[in-house]
Amino acid sequence: MPATDLHHLAIKTDDIDATVDFWNEVIGSHSVRRPNFNFPGAWLQFGETMLHLYGGEAAQNKDGGYDRGSASIDHVALSANGFDEMRDLLNAKKLDWRQMCIPSFDLWQLFVHDPNGVLVELNFDATKEPDPSAGPDDTNTYEPGNF
Repeated sequence: MPATDLHHLAIKTDDIDATVDFWNEVIGSHSVRRPNFNFPGAWLQFGETMLHLYGGEAAQNKDGGYDRGSASIDHVALSANGFDEMRDLLNAKKLDWRQMCIPSFDLWQLFVHDPNGVLVELNFDATKEPDPSAGPDDTNTYEPGNF
C-alpha cells in the first residue's frame, strides 16, 4: 500500500520555545497535545501535517552538542497563501529570507530558516493569491535556462 500523506517532521532543538514561536507565529502552525515523554518537546499542527520538536538529551548528538541545519534533507516545502503578508511578517520579525518566482508554474516562493537552521520553503499559487498581491519582485525569476 503506498503512502498517502506526510504525517510529521521531527526537529531536534536546543531551544524549544524559540522554535515553537517561529513555527506558530511565522509559519502559522498551532500547538497540540503531546504525550508526556521523558524529554522536553512540543507537537505542532498545520493542515494534516504535524511537526514534532524534541530537546534535552534526546536531541543531542553523540558529542553532547546540537546539530544545526537540515542535514541530509535540504528543506521542508509547505503550501501557503498570502505571499505579501508573509513577506511583511518576515520583515517585521527581522528574519533573513529570499524569494523566487517560477512564472511557467504560476508559483511564488519564500525561503526562510527556522531557529535551528532548517530551511523552510513556502509555495504560493499565484493564481489563488488575493488581488492586488504584488508577489516577488523581478530579482529572482526562474525559467529554464535562467537559473
